[in-house]
Amino acid sequence: MAATTTPHLTLLPSSTLPSRISLPIRLLRTSHAPPRPRRLRTAAASRTLASPAPSETPEAAEELRLETESALEWRGVCARLADFAATAAGRAACAEGRVPVGRSREESERLLEQTAAAVALLSSLTPLDFGGVGDVSAVVAAAARGRLLAVREICGVGRSLRAARGVFEQLNGLAEEMPDGRYSPLVDILQDCDFLTELVQMIEFCLDSNLSMVLDQASDKLGTIRKERRMNIDVLESLLRDASTKIFQAGGVDSPLVTKRRSRMCVGVKASHKHLVPGGIVLSSSGSGATYFMEPRDAVQLNNTEVKLAGDERAEELAVLGLLTSRIAGSRLKIRHLMGKILELDLACARGSYALQINGVRPAFSDRDNSTQLDPSSACSVFIEGIQHPLLLEQFRGIVKEPDAEVGNGQLSDEVSAMPVLLDMRVKNDTRIVVISGPNTGGKTATMKTLGLASLMSKAGMFFPAKGTPRLPWFDQVLADIGDHQVVSVF
Repeated sequence: MAATTTPHLTLLPSSTLPSRISLPIRLLRTSHAPPRPRRLRTAAASRTLASPAPSETPEAAEELRLETESALEWRGVCARLADFAATAAGRAACAEGRVPVGRSREESERLLEQTAAAVALLSSLTPLDFGGVGDVSAVVAAAARGRLLAVREICGVGRSLRAARGVFEQLNGLAEEMPDGRYSPLVDILQDCDFLTELVQMIEFCLDSNLSMVLDQASDKLGTIRKERRMNIDVLESLLRDASTKIFQAGGVDSPLVTKRRSRMCVGVKASHKHLVPGGIVLSSSGSGATYFMEPRDAVQLNNTEVKLAGDERAEELAVLGLLTSRIAGSRLKIRHLMGKILELDLACARGSYALQINGVRPAFSDRDNSTQLDPSSACSVFIEGIQHPLLLEQFRGIVKEPDAEVGNGQLSDEVSAMPVLLDMRVKNDTRIVVISGPNTGGKTATMKTLGLASLMSKAGMFFPAKGTPRLPWFDQVLADIGDHQVVSVF
């Protein structure tokens, strides 16, 4: 059996010859018995672009990938996608260009299935509610390193876990209303997730997220300490109020004053009347020295008890926070997996929203063996009609009709005079190299970028604006070298 190979798409720079004819594009698609990869060279340029080889280093492959994404303005598409992401992690992933791209045809097909399901969901005007889902990766990582988490951080983890479960329950409920399974690709994303219900209940039992405090019920010891402390404070405050009232009545202060200095409760008294607090301890004085803040003798033991109980309370609070932190650290892999799946779902919905925005259609990957297919387009490995560059289309999206229930069928506004030119691309199955020639400003670079971007978008499970069902191969690598580094916004 002949060894199977995967196709590559290589876009080389346009070069204007003296006759003003350009050689801008080469589409490489390996056949069943491909020749050994070799370096390609344009007739009018000395620079070369190497075809990927098994000996290619990961660093070189990464450099080629980044150069290609830059040449094709992939980050521009990712930035548009970020506008539709509902979570902070989703927006960050898009903004940083970390949009998942299928590493195999099967992965890309799965991404396309998710996008199609998201389009169906959003077309019913029922967006998923990701409210409350936060990016807790840094907090969970800190817990794993042994740092004690604050109440606010732990509550954030609990809130995100509960919100993630809420998203799944909402999606599952919508799926049950549609027995045709149209939402199954989205439900499957979260199907195997552990929502850590026990951990969420523990956090909510121990902490008050609104007040950012540890609750009395978090532990029996904490409840006992706080009860004793409240009783002690009641006695202490009553004693100090009585003492301050007597000082006021004796003219030792302008108005009764009970305050705290050096973590101890005390009363205010004029320096000239400190004898009104016999056996008292001066804790502090006012800036002018006219007022002393004194601790009455009868309050010393009560203050000592207050300081001890406050320390005990803080120690028990830290013990509770330590327990919750250790539970979060111990669940870090499950939390990371769950939040990764929530990110996957958010990006799927973002792709669906973006598809609705640009009236995108779902692409299909052309099969390697098309001999049994009856579709007329099966004679072509690339068969795309009426495609428009999505970034160019964004500049004129005010002309495109608003998305509705029919969105996703590739229909565009009749007002096309100011729209980007629609491109038809057809490359036969046995064609390995395509050369586009034409005068300057003829759209050669825009055409190359459109095809390259369509290839990346289809691998990433994204729909793009075209007519019918566009077909193109699943390219294991897309390489581009656009020599003049033009951006489509100038066309």
